[in-house]
Amino acid sequence: MTTTQTETVKFDPGYAQHTTILSISLEYIYSSLNSYKNFGQKKAKFKMLYPQIKRMVDNNVGFCLGSLLWAVYIKSLGDIKIEGNPCFGDTYDKEETCSEVDFSIEYYEQLKKDAKYYLGQDYQINPLHITILNLYKEFLTENMNFVNTKTTNDVKLPEKFKMPSKDELLAIYSKINEVIQSGNLLDLADVFSFVYEG
Repeated sequence: MTTTQTETVKFDPGYAQHTTILSISLEYIYSSLNSYKNFGQKKAKFKMLYPQIKRMVDNNVGFCLGSLLWAVYIKSLGDIKIEGNPCFGDTYDKEETCSEVDFSIEYYEQLKKDAKYYLGQDYQINPLHITILNLYKEFLTENMNFVNTKTTNDVKLPEKFKMPSKDELLAIYSKINEVIQSGNLLDLADVFSFVYEG
């Protein structure tokens, strides 16, 4: 996860290997769940899938947070070229850009209902996760999904963000390295307060 050379920095430090597109993954899971007609079988299947679903939802939030933290970190490096931006040169479509984040936010209510219906459990929606998803949506919109983003100077941060101290930036960079190794992207929440003033 190091810069390839001093004049460039990577668009993705290594998060992609640990993430999936939540809407597509859940569509597959629910298709499998709905193939069972018997409620008892559905209940047993959901119970088996529930930890996987929660991990996917958490990692999705972790990816969004990681993208925000990486943006803060690379902006601190000065004006350098961003390498490997897959969005560059595309046409910006706000609705399409925000659709996955909107799905992620709305899915929490579905998960809460399903946990109650199939397991009799109360799934607690973490308000911090909703905050992160909304900030990520703002980030995507402000940057027009990065279709014009060539350098770190082109990156716009959410309004309520602040630039961390040098020590905090080092802690953020260290934490990013740690989660890329572990795959537990939501552990980045430990350094969220370094960038967020909300």
